[in-house]
Amino acid sequence: MHLAAATGHVAALEALARAGIPLGERDDNGSTPAHDAAISGQPAAVEALACTGVPLRERDADGRTPAHRAAFGGHAAALAALARAGVLLGERDDLGNTLAHYAAEAGNTIALQALARAGALLNERDAHGCLPAHLAAGAGHAAALEALARAGVPLGERDAGSRTPAHSAALRGHVAALEALACAGAPLGETGDCGRTPAHFAATEGHVAAPEALARAGVPLHQRDDDGWTLAHYA
Repeated sequence: MHLAAATGHVAALEALARAGIPLGERDDNGSTPAHDAAISGQPAAVEALACTGVPLRERDADGRTPAHRAAFGGHAAALAALARAGVLLGERDDLGNTLAHYAAEAGNTIALQALARAGALLNERDAHGCLPAHLAAGAGHAAALEALARAGVPLGERDAGSRTPAHSAALRGHVAALEALACAGAPLGETGDCGRTPAHFAATEGHVAAPEALARAGVPLHQRDDDGWTLAHYA
């Protein structure tokens, strides 16, 4: 049944259901056939499972629902099928991650756009205070940041450590993400924990191109953190 769901074989799922086989059985990872259909982007299989009365909001061993799997995979049609079956697109996993967190971290702009059209919240915090924008920036997904900006999401909010998405992008040297943040008007020179700016974060990891990108965006590179350290100290 898991294979039938993952490959979209609706007739096989219907035959199994007619034979009285329950279609909500879990595999060794706690995944149901609905999880397999969602991550594989099989909306017809999702609908077939829904018609048999299979629960579509069960959690796997990592606390993820089928909707989380679909969002991570960027499968807008599977998300729509889940929504039509009554699944709420504001689901959180066990760490407080929303579907938007999964789509943003994976850089799936199609899923973000689908979530925005469905009215799902794109600016909620997870258990660590991170927003989808932080995850997109930290993974270097410039297009995902642009999609969030088009959906009206502010890209300068802080996480629990007082870090902005620019800090997340700079720490990993993601120049394209920094440029996307700059184009969206996001702040690039804010101080976070210990008074460190995104430029400080970039310097700690030895990134040269990121501070250059920040400078091109008009960010001064002479700022000192709370200990009086400049970028040169970190470099």
